[in-house]
Amino acid sequence: MISLRVGQLVTFTTESRKERVLWIDRTGDGYYMIDVEDAAASPVFRKKADLDQLFINGLLKEGGDDPWLAPVREDEIPTVHQARRDKAWEMIRPLLAEQPALFLPEKRGQIIIRVVIETGASRHSLYRLLRQYWQRGMTPNALLPDYDRCGGRGKVKAVSDRKRGRPTNSGIDGLNIDVDMRTLFKAVVTRHFAVNRRLDVSGCHAELLHDHFTDDAIDERTGQQIPILRNPHPSLRQFRYWLEKDNDIFQLERRRRTPRVYDKDMRALLNTSTSEVFGPGSRYQIDATIADIYLVSRLNPSRIVGRPVLYVVIDVFSRMIVGIYVGFEGPSWVGAMMAITNAASDKVAYCRQFGIDITEADWPCRHLPDALLGDRGEMLGAAVETLINNFHVRVENTAPYRADWKGIVEQRFRLLPAVFKSYTPGFVEPDFRERGAHDYRLDGRLNVDDFTAIIIACVLYYNNDHRLNGYPRDAQMIADDVNPIPVELWEWGIARRSGLLRSYPEELVRLSVLPSDEATVTAQGIHFYGCYYTCREAVTSHWFEKARQKGTWKVRVSYDPRCMDEVHLHADKGRSRFLTCVLTERSAAYRDRTLWEIDQIRKEEQVRKNAHAPRSTQGRISAIRTVKEIVARAEQRHTDQPPDKTSDHRRVTGIRANRREERRDLQAREVFRSPGQEKPPGAGKVVPFPTGTPTDEDYALPSMPDIMRLIEQDGDDDDGQQ
Repeated sequence: MISLRVGQLVTFTTESRKERVLWIDRTGDGYYMIDVEDAAASPVFRKKADLDQLFINGLLKEGGDDPWLAPVREDEIPTVHQARRDKAWEMIRPLLAEQPALFLPEKRGQIIIRVVIETGASRHSLYRLLRQYWQRGMTPNALLPDYDRCGGRGKVKAVSDRKRGRPTNSGIDGLNIDVDMRTLFKAVVTRHFAVNRRLDVSGCHAELLHDHFTDDAIDERTGQQIPILRNPHPSLRQFRYWLEKDNDIFQLERRRRTPRVYDKDMRALLNTSTSEVFGPGSRYQIDATIADIYLVSRLNPSRIVGRPVLYVVIDVFSRMIVGIYVGFEGPSWVGAMMAITNAASDKVAYCRQFGIDITEADWPCRHLPDALLGDRGEMLGAAVETLINNFHVRVENTAPYRADWKGIVEQRFRLLPAVFKSYTPGFVEPDFRERGAHDYRLDGRLNVDDFTAIIIACVLYYNNDHRLNGYPRDAQMIADDVNPIPVELWEWGIARRSGLLRSYPEELVRLSVLPSDEATVTAQGIHFYGCYYTCREAVTSHWFEKARQKGTWKVRVSYDPRCMDEVHLHADKGRSRFLTCVLTERSAAYRDRTLWEIDQIRKEEQVRKNAHAPRSTQGRISAIRTVKEIVARAEQRHTDQPPDKTSDHRRVTGIRANRREERRDLQAREVFRSPGQEKPPGAGKVVPFPTGTPTDEDYALPSMPDIMRLIEQDGDDDDGQQ
């Protein structure tokens, strides 16, 4: 059964016709109704039983889109429109007093004729206004004039020989745009404008005229062929009008800029990241940027080391910055792991490293999330599998060039520098590298530790004191009067919507997510990135002796690029067990250094080595030349002496005697004498004994080692006698 009200719309589903209820006739058990869309409609009577049957069969439904239902503010109605409405209302008011007789065709004409005689109004106007009143909701505002529908707005005008539009003031006859011309416009737009984003509308119009509205002619002065524009031709105004009318300008712009750029910079923003999370830890976002500041070296403050990399990890629900990393590791998995490890670590101990004392309540974040959203370059590859499998973190990646998917963390790179940029030397202003601009690189005074401390101070301010304008608080937050401050949102979420945060031992997280690489076991130690390490197990297992005797081999180690004092040896292949290895004394110069600093030291050493190479080569060449000269003199001396008749056998057997004689001569020449006591040249010359039968007795002077050995033996004998 259906029960209708006066003014209600009903829809006949099979005919897509809507009628409005004008009167409920209790005696006839039915309704007087009128079609709201028929310009010549009149009231009709419909029995209630017939409507009920249509409703049961699904051919009739209550309601429908009522275009006249929206209320209109009286102060928004122009005065002229109000006057026309009031005049029309006074004209039909005597007719409305005759309802329900007015709904009957045989009586309606008589009533209208009587009112025409009494008021002088035209019969046609009374019928038109009465129908408008019934169709548009039976209110005085239903009689407002339809000036907004005048002029055929949006309708294409018929083409004729007469020029449409405003008259031209250029003296050139205009051109009517017909269907064929519009097709030509669309083809030119598709061929030129849609595929060349550097081409504007006026440029595309010029392409249209060049291709389709020019004739070739010969220039009488130069004899060259030139294009001559025909008249009439489409104007730029006409071309722009039909370009916007016949094309989907949004899809056209999406094609011109590519879908990736359009979706990132020009799409509608109808949702927020907060609607996709339930509470703290539902999703972290991680991203990196090159900080706009130049730093100096910790080793030598006079050296400019460039701009650091800043990683930020943020909780989407509370906007809490849960982890950071400042260093010189380019945007990569290594830098991302440093930030993720920091997110799961104790912030009190971390801040203490940089001289900042805080409590646990100041930065209560030491957890891993349920999901982590990052860039494809950093979150793809085998390294991320450790994070997924060991800690059940769901890793999500943005599409290429879609930084807007991480809009929350991207905004932090704008908010953090706003706190410190006015006070830090070396900060890069927008006019950097412009002609005549100041060179901000020379202003650098902070090292990486100083800048990290500044970032920590900014993070503490942001987490604890910064109010988030525009944060979408839900009804429960409003009821609990939660301020949109990250730390308060975090604490409220922990109390009301916790369950997704997971905490693990810091050491396990750190060792599991550290980058790993192969090291070489050598006789000097475990060699890794120019450093040598040792551990108790390697010593007790005689690794280094084996490496010297049988050759080197490879082992797997994990390392922390921020400090290379230790590496962690993967002891077991089946399970993750780590053995800590420390630097040997051979690599003591690399203690307390980052991997980047060690690499810089090695590079500087290589530079010095390369710089010294020409000098070393020159010295070697000089030494070779000297050797050759000495050898040449010796060869010449051998050539100049008289021929030796002694046989080769006699020469070889006489080596021992010759050695004794040569040694005695050298002793006489090398003996230490007081000044003035030097022997004249030729003194102490050895005179050979007359040749005769050789004896077994050796009368040659003993060598100095022999003399020292004999003295020691004599001393031992004396001690024994005592």
